[in-house]
Amino acid sequence: MAFLIELVNDLGYFAMFIFSWLIFIGLPLPNEAAAAFSGVLTESRGYSPVLAFTSTYLGIISSGTFGYGVGRWAKARVLHKIETSKSQTLYRKAQTWLRQYGPIGISFSYFVPGVRLVMPYIAGASGISFRTFMMAAYPAAFIWCMIYFQIGRLFPSTFTIIIEHLSLVAAAAAVIVFFALIGFFYFKRRKQSSRSIMNRGE
Repeated sequence: MAFLIELVNDLGYFAMFIFSWLIFIGLPLPNEAAAAFSGVLTESRGYSPVLAFTSTYLGIISSGTFGYGVGRWAKARVLHKIETSKSQTLYRKAQTWLRQYGPIGISFSYFVPGVRLVMPYIAGASGISFRTFMMAAYPAAFIWCMIYFQIGRLFPSTFTIIIEHLSLVAAAAAVIVFFALIGFFYFKRRKQSSRSIMNRGE
C-alpha cells in the first residue's frame, strides 16, 4: 500500500483513476482493493467522496473499455493468448457465460474475481457491439465499485480482511442470482410459448 500512498501524494485524484490500470503493468493489485482503498482515502486523507468515487469508477470502466477495444481489434490473437495462459480456466468460464447468456453474463462477471478481468477481451473478440457491452458492463461496474468503495470508507482499518471474504460471498451470490434470473426467463418464455400454442389451437 505504500506505493499507492506515494502515487496519491503525487497525483491526487488521478492516482485513484490509474489504480485500476496498475494490473496491466504487472502490479498484483486486485480491483477490489483499489476501489476500497480509494474509499479509505476519503476518510484518512479528507478527499471528496464524490470525486474519489468518480475517479475510481472512471478508471474501472476505462480499463474495461480498453480490454474490449483490444479484443475487438486483435480478436483471435487475444483469445488464443488468454486460452493458453494461466487464465485459461477464467477464459473458459467467461466464454461459456457470454455464449449462453449474452449481456447478462457480462454484467455478472463484474462480481466474480478474475472473470471480470478477461470478460472485456472476450466480449470484444466475440464481436459484441460496443453499445451492448457498455449497457451491460457500465451499470454493473458502478454497483460493484460502490460496494467496495463504501467498504473502504466504513472499515478503513480492516478493509483488506473484509474484501477477502466478501469476494467469495459476492461471487457465490452472483452465481445464485445469475441462475435464478436464467431460470425465471426460461420459464417465462416457456409459459409464453405454451400460451401462444393454445391460442393457435383455438
